[in-house]
Amino acid sequence: MTDQRLESWAEGLSARERVREIATTLTQSRSVNWVKKEAGISSWQTAKEELEMLVEFGQLRTVEGEHGNRRYAPNYQRRYFDELAALINEHTREELREQIAEIQERTEEWQSEFGVESRSGLEATLTDEGLTAEQIRERNAVLRRWERYEDNRRLLRHALELYDDARALHPEGGESQDSPVSP
Repeated sequence: MTDQRLESWAEGLSARERVREIATTLTQSRSVNWVKKEAGISSWQTAKEELEMLVEFGQLRTVEGEHGNRRYAPNYQRRYFDELAALINEHTREELREQIAEIQERTEEWQSEFGVESRSGLEATLTDEGLTAEQIRERNAVLRRWERYEDNRRLLRHALELYDDARALHPEGGESQDSPVSP
């Protein structure tokens, strides 16, 4: 990370807060040294302590790296459940249903635009003769968005399935069945 980029995002954050910011956005396993460098701190021990605390709280998990060195990786299961809780706590059932409808609407637009029934159908068109490089790139971009939309639809479906149970467990829940729960 360049010094200028570090200054902009890290302004006002302590060394420990910078480590947490970097660690909670990991997409692959990383070493203490890598996190320390990205966070722009000098203390290996501070980085190690913060990473271990995040493991203890379930935000990260440890994996064995090269030469038996411990690395820190995202806890995708925890992230998924946190996203579910946020959806349930911050949205009404109707809002969740509307998001699903918007995803379906966009998916149907792609199906119509490209003359396909599914994401895999669109992927199969990438090798069609006569497509320009730009058209292939456009389809690849749509494929990435379509995949995210499918993931989001799955997450929304799970949020709706768990909505009543999760709201019943929330200490402030219970008044209006369709109002968001205050965090």
